[in-house]
Amino acid sequence: MLLRTLLLSTLGAALAGLAGAQGSQSSIFIDIGSVGNGFGLPSNSYAAAGPAGGGMWNALDMDLVTGPVYVTPPLMDTAGGATTVTLEWDGQGFDPLPFFQDEPNTFGDDQALLDDIGYLAGPSTFTFRDLEPGVYDVITYAMAPDDSTFVTNVDVAGSADPAQDVGGDFSAGFVLGVTHSLHTVVVGMSGTIVIDINVAVELDSINGIQVFPSGGSGGIGTSYCGPANVNSTGFPAILTLSGSPVVSANLLTANVDSMPLNAFGFFLVSQAQGFVANPGGSQGNLCLGGAIGRYVGPGQIQNSGMTGSISLMLDLTMVPQPNGFVAVQPGETWNFTAWFRDAIMGSATSNFSQGVEIVFQ
Repeated sequence: MLLRTLLLSTLGAALAGLAGAQGSQSSIFIDIGSVGNGFGLPSNSYAAAGPAGGGMWNALDMDLVTGPVYVTPPLMDTAGGATTVTLEWDGQGFDPLPFFQDEPNTFGDDQALLDDIGYLAGPSTFTFRDLEPGVYDVITYAMAPDDSTFVTNVDVAGSADPAQDVGGDFSAGFVLGVTHSLHTVVVGMSGTIVIDINVAVELDSINGIQVFPSGGSGGIGTSYCGPANVNSTGFPAILTLSGSPVVSANLLTANVDSMPLNAFGFFLVSQAQGFVANPGGSQGNLCLGGAIGRYVGPGQIQNSGMTGSISLMLDLTMVPQPNGFVAVQPGETWNFTAWFRDAIMGSATSNFSQGVEIVFQ
């Protein structure tokens, strides 16, 4: 138990150091394609599936890529400020190629982002360098504008989120797994994020990338009742939901970051918000009321491992409630939070994340 306490203390100190640097974390948006022969850059207020308010987009101009390894000049942040951050594309020995095609459902900024791409017929990597330490969200746009059957596999090294296949069309707008992937990753003093791209079906397609401080995208739902009480890491756990609020899409994933290492946790859900301080002796607060369901079925109770994160795809046709499962209906509001085990000074306890509310369509 003493060893565990020391480990948590060391982790808390390390994360405290990262937190001190998070104030200077940059948000970087990249549009990948042919500037001269494609559809141009998105406007500086364009957010796509990323943080509200959008920001300035950098170009990775495929017309300038002349070899299998290409490094951009230092990139601008979303506010238009200069950074030292660069992006390297490594084609694993093959030259990446430009391509553009008018996807019939895209217009304006959506067309500028999605309809011109870079691609290979094999694996490649994107590496951001010289980022400030902190926790980042990474959105990778990987939809083929010419063929909805092409599928690209996207993975982010060190992320607790799994590799994700992306492919489809823009008929439903931005949808996780159709237009883009979403990963959360901790960046240490190395300052790097490595994105691994692989062909899942036919050819890969990379439209663009957004990297920004974690929790900035939201995209899905509204956070409330936060920040949560700090846990033994010295930080509050952060719940984020990604995917689509459209019930028929049934694409919703819950993720919790900044949990203690090797801690078991699960998600809770209710149609009512609430506030219960320290239930059952917990160090945290329960942000739900009314009838509360628990995701405790096979494979749903998860361990945070060495990343301090858990993630679960939520089936909207089988939402747990005290009297059984129910299906979410368009127009309904549901609220989510997460509970997890913790230890303070060697004594077992528990904690919660903040809550997130979603109005489903």
